[in-house]
Amino acid sequence: MKKTLTLIVLTGLILTGCSGKQASAISSADAVAVETVAVPDVLSLTLDKATDQLEDLGFKVEAVDTVDGKSIIIEKNWEVTSQDPSEGAQAAKGSTVHLGVKNLEKAAAEKAAADKAAADKVAAEAAAAAKVVADKAAAEKAAADLAAAQAVKPVPVVPAPAPAPAPAPVVQAPAAVYYANCTAARAAGAAPIYAGTPGYGTHLDRDRDGIGCDK
Repeated sequence: MKKTLTLIVLTGLILTGCSGKQASAISSADAVAVETVAVPDVLSLTLDKATDQLEDLGFKVEAVDTVDGKSIIIEKNWEVTSQDPSEGAQAAKGSTVHLGVKNLEKAAAEKAAADKAAADKVAAEAAAAAKVVADKAAAEKAAADLAAAQAVKPVPVVPAPAPAPAPAPVVQAPAAVYYANCTAARAAGAAPIYAGTPGYGTHLDRDRDGIGCDK
């Protein structure tokens, strides 16, 4: 779009003096015109292409590395990241458009690092998901193995308790036998009485031959 502002001033003075002299003064100002142009959008273009486009419209270009402050040598290696005036603004021809640029190698390195970080994140998430699945499968297998082992496990046989041994017969101690004399022993049918048998006593065995009441 082009705007043309034109100011034309024309003043004519015609004066007629009493002496009959006629003076004329004509003052004119030549048209003064200022032409403005809409600034195009050059963001994301390489600096060489942005510069060509702006200069074709009559602008001057000033570019600065806004990231590292490095000197700009090869314009095609730089990408435009900011511009002033911005897209669509009206600016006079011959004015300067200020561009902020970033080295394409740095941009490529940043993009590669961002892509790698994203890929690493996806890989880590996939590995974590796979581990969850594997852990679940292992737990299910362990549970199945335990159930199978319990299903075939023999029931232990508990032996019957051994019968208690029969109590030993109680041997009754022989009752104490005493014969006051051989008459009593004979009356009890125990005579003669041998030494070591119930009822034997030396008072019944006067000759001490081991047999009582034998005479």
